Amino acid sequence: MDTEELNNTKEEIYSSFTSLFGNVDNLISEMKLKSSEEILNGSVEEAQKLLSQIIPYQKFYEKLLDAKSAFDKISSVSKEEIEQVKEKIETLNQKEIDKKVKENNKDSDVTTQVNYRIPILKALIYLGGSSEEADVTEFVKKEMKNKLTDKDLTVPKGEDKEVWLSNMYFETATMIDEGLLTKGSSNKNWEIAQKGIDYLSKYAK
Repeated sequence: MDTEELNNTKEEIYSSFTSLFGNVDNLISEMKLKSSEEILNGSVEEAQKLLSQIIPYQKFYEKLLDAKSAFDKISSVSKEEIEQVKEKIETLNQKEIDKKVKENNKDSDVTTQVNYRIPILKALIYLGGSSEEADVTEFVKKEMKNKLTDKDLTVPKGEDKEVWLSNMYFETATMIDEGLLTKGSSNKNWEIAQKGIDYLSKYAK
């Protein structure tokens, strides 16, 4: 195979990547839109089914991006760097991120605020897109029952709430600022925004 043929092959691979990205991205967008419609129509179960289908496609899309980035660099790197890239591609299916998160939380006295984000979003999807504070709180506590530490369940001196509950409220305020929950969400009624649905489909495990 001469240089021209090699370059043509590279172009074909690049075009295939681009086409695949577009198709997967369009599929994810359509599924997110359909999920939102199901929530608005009150079809919580259908929305949950769609979300469970979106997550694997989103992860697949992200892995494709990593693989494409590696491919783009191959022609300009050394043999040693090529081996490193190959190793990265071969280990794309490993759950290294999940492992690191678990290790970081293992020895922590208090569960960090951001850990409440996914459970809050899951609760709102399960409850139809919006719900009273008490229902969301109950769902989140059940969702995190095996993750909360003894210190999470204590009530600090001079306060009236357990540590985990205060941190969940702080996270809710952050989520409103970031657009994951609607700006109308208050301590009495919380509602997931489209950005929150997108976030959940991308990061939920």
